[in-house]
Amino acid sequence: MKRCEITGKGITFGHNITFAHNMNKRIWKPNLQTVKVVINGQMMKVKVDVKTLRALKAADSVEIARLLKKNEATLSPRIRKVLAK
Repeated sequence: MKRCEITGKGITFGHNITFAHNMNKRIWKPNLQTVKVVINGQMMKVKVDVKTLRALKAADSVEIARLLKKNEATLSPRIRKVLAK
């Protein structure tokens, strides 16, 4: 399933509504990109949504650590394993 490994942002469900107010079910997928990130001195390939990617590009190592700590509850098991070391 498409899910950001840092923020946990995933698929959103809803309806397309026409002018005649006919409703069709649809889903919105997050715009995920694979990025190389250094976490605890280890290079990892991580799938993140573009909003998080913009924050990562502008951040240094201290800000990346702060971002990971802020989203600690939604981190993927792979990232948690690296942070536990």
